[in-house]
Amino acid sequence: MGLRLVFLTKCLLAISLSLLAVSLQAGSRVGAAPAVSIIVYDHGLSRQVNYTQRGHFGAVNKTSTFTQDDSVVYAYFTAALSSANVTWLWYDPQGELFLNQTRELSCGVSPCTFVYRFPLWSTSPAVRFGEWTMILQAGGLNLFTEHFSVISVVTQDSYWKFDVESNSPRVHGNLTVTIHPSNGTWSSYRVYLPFAANITAYELPSQHTLDLVVSNKTGEVVVNLGGPRSDGYKFVLSFDLAYGLRGLGGGVFVFNWYESTWGTFGDGYHSVSQSFNISLPAQATFLDISAVNAMTLDLRRMQGSSGSVVGFERALPAGQAFGWAILYHDSSYANSQEVSPTSGNPLEGSLNAVLAQSIPFIPLTFGSLSLWAAVMAVFLLTGSELLAPAYGKTNVVINRRRLRIATLIPVSIFLAVTAYEITLLHAILTQVGR
Repeated sequence: MGLRLVFLTKCLLAISLSLLAVSLQAGSRVGAAPAVSIIVYDHGLSRQVNYTQRGHFGAVNKTSTFTQDDSVVYAYFTAALSSANVTWLWYDPQGELFLNQTRELSCGVSPCTFVYRFPLWSTSPAVRFGEWTMILQAGGLNLFTEHFSVISVVTQDSYWKFDVESNSPRVHGNLTVTIHPSNGTWSSYRVYLPFAANITAYELPSQHTLDLVVSNKTGEVVVNLGGPRSDGYKFVLSFDLAYGLRGLGGGVFVFNWYESTWGTFGDGYHSVSQSFNISLPAQATFLDISAVNAMTLDLRRMQGSSGSVVGFERALPAGQAFGWAILYHDSSYANSQEVSPTSGNPLEGSLNAVLAQSIPFIPLTFGSLSLWAAVMAVFLLTGSELLAPAYGKTNVVINRRRLRIATLIPVSIFLAVTAYEITLLHAILTQVGR
C-alpha cells in the first residue's frame, strides 16, 4: 500500500512538472509574438480612389504600370484590426530604399480600408524608370508586397538630317518633329538654335509654311503650328549652320553639335527620342566620332548617293546635356586649295587635327592638356629635387610619398594623351593615304 502511494505521488509530481513546463513555454511564445493582430483581406495599387457617402472605399483604374505623367500611386489594403503601427517601405528600381514611413492606424468596425498616397508627377520617382517595390510591415513582419513599373512618356520624336557641303564648306540642316502631346493639343513648339541662320518651317505632308518667331539674342525659335495639334502632327525646320564646322588644315574637318548649351527640346521633364543622319561630302572619309558625357552611340555607317552617311539614335533623358563631334577628311577640298610648303602637308594637317580635338566634360583640347601635363610634371620634378634632403640646401620637410604621387599624376596624363594622339594620328594618316 505504501509503495503504491509513493508511486502515485511521483506520477502526480511528474504530471505537475510537465504542465508547468508547457505553461512556461506557451507563455514565452506569447511574449515573443508581435502584439499586432491584423488580417489582410485585399490590397493593390490604383491611379485613382473614390469614397462613398458612408466612407466606403473604391479603387479606380487598378494597375501595376504607371507613367511619369500619372499624378499619384495609391497603395491600399483592407484589413481587420483594432489599432496598429504599420510601415510603408518604397524601393526604387535599383533596389535602394527611397521612402520609409510609419503610421498609426485604427479601425472602429472591421474591416477597414487604408490608403497611402505616393506622389509621382513632377517628382524624382517620375524619372526613375523601371520596377518599384512597396512592402507593408507591421510588428517587424511583412504583411504584403506590391510591384509596379514607372515608364517614360515620349512627347516628341526628333529626326535631324545634316548635309555637309564640300566646296564652301557649309552645313544645311533639317529637323523633322513628330509631336505626341500628352494633353492632346500643342499650338506651338519651342527650340533653341543659336548657331542657325535662314530658318524656315513647314508642315508635313501639306508643305504649308509655318510662322516663326526668332530671337537673335537667345537663339530661341518658336514655331506657330497654326492651332492646337494632336498626336502624330509633323513639321520640318530648315536652317543653315553659321557655326559648328571647323577646318583643321590638310582637308581635315571637325563637325561639332551641342545641345547642352541650348537646353533640351520641350519641357525638360520628358525624354526626347532623337535620330541623326549626317551626310558627308562625296570625297570625304569618316575618321572618328565622340560623344559628350561618354554616351554610347549606336553608330551606323552607310553609303549615300553623294558620300558617306553617318547615323545614330539616342533617347535623350530630360535635362541631360548631349553633344557629339565628327572628324573627317575631305580630299576634294584639300586638293582644290592652293598648295603651300605647309598647308599642303597632310602630316601637318593631320597633326593639327589631333591636337585640336576637344575633350568631353572639360574645355580643353588634347594638345593643351598634353602641354599642361608636361609643364606641371617638369615643375614638380624640379621642385622635388630642390626640396629633397639630399640636396643639402633646404630645411623643408616634405612627404616624399605624396610628392611622388602628385608628380606621377601629370606624368601619367601626359603619357596617356601622347599615346592616344599617336594612335589617332596613325589612323588619320592611314585613311588619308588611301
